[in-house]
Amino acid sequence: MEVKILSKCDADLAQHLGNNSLLLLEGLDLSTDSHLSDIKSELTTENTSLSSSLSVERKHEFTEELAVLDDEFDSRVICMKKFIEANTHSSDQTIAKNAEKALDKMATYDLAFYKLGYEKELARAFSLIDEYEKPDMKPVIESLVGVAQPLAEMKTAATNLNALYVKNQDVLALKQEIVPSTLQKKVVIDIFNNKLLPYLMVMANVKPDVYGETYTKITQYIETINTKVRSQRNRPVAEEEVSSEVE
Repeated sequence: MEVKILSKCDADLAQHLGNNSLLLLEGLDLSTDSHLSDIKSELTTENTSLSSSLSVERKHEFTEELAVLDDEFDSRVICMKKFIEANTHSSDQTIAKNAEKALDKMATYDLAFYKLGYEKELARAFSLIDEYEKPDMKPVIESLVGVAQPLAEMKTAATNLNALYVKNQDVLALKQEIVPSTLQKKVVIDIFNNKLLPYLMVMANVKPDVYGETYTKITQYIETINTKVRSQRNRPVAEEEVSSEVE
């Protein structure tokens, strides 16, 4: 009876089957069997791609961590703004005027810029920091009571948030570039069902001493996996339904 992998086989099982079958094929001398050698090479390539897809899909996205760092960033911006605002009420007129100047500079970026999306709030934060560190503004900021530390803390918070944002974007980019494992596993299953298994079945009959053991072990792997696939569905599978699954 011809053995095939059920189409409901998930990507993890298909990848595991690929790994185990390739190990068995390594034990065959394929120097005089170019056809099986080509099938093995194709399976190796596609199974490696499936492994990569699964690995990338499981890479952690930093949604919760970003939210935590964003809250810290927001708090540092608010803290700095409140210290600047407090300085506008200073009895020292020079300090009061400098505070107004610092506040006006911040207003050009929107006093509530920390409420914007990651890209905009970070761009404005770093731009504002640059402005405050310029030769004409640095003495102004340094004259304000209690502002230097919140500014330094905001810079640190912005740097940390940006670093994690970039890391998260790298993960998202990888996920967009790969072939989804749900599609890639079909490629691997197709190689098994339409190339490897039909060929090994014939060769196991022609040269059982060479191919018989390998074919038997691979088909046993497949039967084990098919049993798991059926059990995952939690209901009996009719014979005609099994036939439709492998088409």
